[in-house]
Amino acid sequence: MGVGSTVLEDFATVWTTPTGAPARFLYQGRRFTVTVRPVFWIDRLPWWRQVDRVPPGRAATALEQPMWHVRAAAAGGPPLTFDLAADPDSDQWRVSGVYG
Repeated sequence: MGVGSTVLEDFATVWTTPTGAPARFLYQGRRFTVTVRPVFWIDRLPWWRQVDRVPPGRAATALEQPMWHVRAAAAGGPPLTFDLAADPDSDQWRVSGVYG
């Protein structure tokens, strides 16, 4: 994991607060604790590259991805910023970016 690098299609196991915000997560074998209040945002997905058909009632999930911009640190390590794509059906969230 390099400082300033972007990671695509990597995953973290995420534990959340009662409101759904990331509180801590396991990424590449390291345990991270969120150190600053996470920022929630919605990312638009390139649906034309990912989805041929969308089941009824699931159109919003084909167009938008809930995201969290998170500042976190592992024990003894420097704080890093992560972009985490929330998955409400799983504790495995996509890591779309890691920044120093």
